[in-house]
Amino acid sequence: MKDSKAARDPPALLSNEEFASLREVSKGDAQGYIPQAHWERLVALGYALRRLGSLQLTESGKRRVAAGIVQSDSN
Repeated sequence: MKDSKAARDPPALLSNEEFASLREVSKGDAQGYIPQAHWERLVALGYALRRLGSLQLTESGKRRVAAGIVQSDSN
């Protein structure tokens, strides 16, 4: 069985604010405002999908929220 690229790669760096937006998406229909730049990045990273005007977590997004990892972009 082949390993998926997503399973081998470390999680992409998210700012605290982006991670908060990812957690907001996990609320489903109860999600509040998420900045456009955040949802675009979450979709680009494969953590969320935009369907019928709302965001939904992918399996990768669910794993990222469950892991509770918040990494800073400042180096």
